[in-house]
Amino acid sequence: MIDYQAAADQIGAEVAAVKAIAEVESSGRGFQNGRPIIRLEAHWFGKLTGYQYNESHPHISCRAWTPSLAARNQGEAWVQFEEAAALNEGAAIQATSWGAFQIMGFHWQALGYDSPQAMREAMAMDEGQLDAFLRFVKADVVLMDALRRHDWHTFAARYNGLGQVERYAGLMADAYERHSR
Repeated sequence: MIDYQAAADQIGAEVAAVKAIAEVESSGRGFQNGRPIIRLEAHWFGKLTGYQYNESHPHISCRAWTPSLAARNQGEAWVQFEEAAALNEGAAIQATSWGAFQIMGFHWQALGYDSPQAMREAMAMDEGQLDAFLRFVKADVVLMDALRRHDWHTFAARYNGLGQVERYAGLMADAYERHSR
């Protein structure tokens, strides 16, 4: 079980804010059927492998973000990941978001892991997922400040990227309100 209070204390944020992020990213769950919640991003797998699998494996490798390629459930997500990992394990780990906080594997180096595999191993435990989230937030003072101030727009832009800022900001604000009650 994730210790939300410990996380909030470490970054000077409210428990409700940390819970809101986990809720939006993974419905607040880090695991399903004993495995971390994941999502392979086909456009990242394509980029990380020089697009060499776009023709042979278009369902897991492409140039642009393609929402229709996303797995509909965790069973499908793990099938996609395992197929990608059979082609290039390091790229598959980096092209996948991991755990309750859905941290992308390509952040492994910036977060201080020795390898993508080391980050994946850390994601096999609640403590590892929480640690990755804390490393991610602590590495970006603007992100940490936005979380503390409940500036969901800035937080979403830095945490999820610019693709769907309004959507994520709204979801996070709503989740925060629910967890603040």
